[in-house]
Amino acid sequence: MTELENPFGPHEKPQRRNWIALLAALIAVVALGANYAVYHAADRADQRAASLESQVTDLQYQLATLQASLADTQARLQLAESSPAPSDSQSIVAQDLPRYPDSGQDTALGMKLGPVTGAWYPDGQVQSIDPADGVARAWVVWAHWCPYCQKELPIVKSWYEENASNNPHLQIVSITTAIDDSASNPLLPYLEAQDFPFPVIVDTSGSLSAQFGVSAFPFWVFTGPDGTVLGRTAGLLPEEQLAAFFEQLEAMGSQAS
Repeated sequence: MTELENPFGPHEKPQRRNWIALLAALIAVVALGANYAVYHAADRADQRAASLESQVTDLQYQLATLQASLADTQARLQLAESSPAPSDSQSIVAQDLPRYPDSGQDTALGMKLGPVTGAWYPDGQVQSIDPADGVARAWVVWAHWCPYCQKELPIVKSWYEENASNNPHLQIVSITTAIDDSASNPLLPYLEAQDFPFPVIVDTSGSLSAQFGVSAFPFWVFTGPDGTVLGRTAGLLPEEQLAAFFEQLEAMGSQAS
């Protein structure tokens, strides 16, 4: 019988083995690349997790610091509410309060705030408030470009509109400072839009900011009917905490009248 000729030629099997080897190498490279991508994705995830954990820890520390400051302020308000007003010899009169500390005891507590004088919005008339005139006050110092102030002030406005008539012995006074005409929300249009129902003093020179010892915005100072500084705090306050402070100040003012 005549032997049939191989139609694929003598090199077909070696070529097939070469293709198989090449395919195996390609699979290995793909697998290696996939492992590399998985490794780096996991590494990036670990880095993000570590960064997030660090941010959470930092936020917890800030919240703990704020809660401690609020607790101290509330305790002092409660103590002042239940205690007789100190005599002049028991308080230090200060025109400018010391700058609010980043940590530790606030040395302004117990001092008497001196007269607060400035131009009132909207007429620009210079007026003066004597903190020792028998009215308990909550002073808030703010900047129109501050996002936390923009969150806080509408809350204060809402509380005031709903409760001012029932709290005649409490006055809320706002002081706007650190004015920046280049900011995206210029001061005067912002004031016109908000139409705050409580006094607004415009501190163009920064002197009132210095008088209160401001360290950040918004900045709160609470004074008793005799002008004694009962507490100070920097930063956004929870609505419930503000309402509690206002209630305590009203009670103090009522007792003093």
